[in-house]
Amino acid sequence: MALRASFFVLAVCAPAMALAGQTSSRNTPGTNPPAHANPPSAILRPSLEILQTAIGEMTLDKWKASPAIRTEADGNLRSVQRDLASTLPPLLAGADAAPDSTAKTLAVYRNVEALYDVMLRLDAAGRLAAPSNQISALDQALASLSDARRALGDQVQANAENQEARVIHLQAALKAVPPPAPPPAPVACIPPPPKKKVARPAAKPAAKPASPNSSTPSH
Repeated sequence: MALRASFFVLAVCAPAMALAGQTSSRNTPGTNPPAHANPPSAILRPSLEILQTAIGEMTLDKWKASPAIRTEADGNLRSVQRDLASTLPPLLAGADAAPDSTAKTLAVYRNVEALYDVMLRLDAAGRLAAPSNQISALDQALASLSDARRALGDQVQANAENQEARVIHLQAALKAVPPPAPPPAPVACIPPPPKKKVARPAAKPAAKPASPNSSTPSH
């Protein structure tokens, strides 16, 4: 389980580390950091590590609960594991790769909201039946995830407000541009008068040469 957690942390954190390095190299002292200085994976990474550790410590066979409660808890536990292993990582990678996309960050936020709801049910069941160490791990993971989803929600709102401000600025700039001058009126083109044809005199027919018999005298 610890090996699986290590692979998960690397899969989630690698895009964030690469993007953080690129962002820090572009920023210079005295300039305002860009709106996407904190990618979603950087915001969620600490809570996801705590959650992954807590899920790895869950042993339902030690829960003092009815089979129905254990079955429901097992379903919630598997749902959290699937989300952490296959659903959430590609969403985080897409949001990190497109920091200006509010839609991609919102997709991560909605997934975290659903993950939090499942953790609420799992934590509630654990409080009734789990050993104290597992209850403590679930409580810590739930509290950390709650803080992370609230920070991610603030990030979504900030990105949306920044994009709205840019749109308003562009609209105002477009309205300030004067309209183009109308094109000049077309000048009427009067064709020149047609040239008069000059009649040429008919060619005279050429004179026929005299016959040789008519010019010889008779004896």
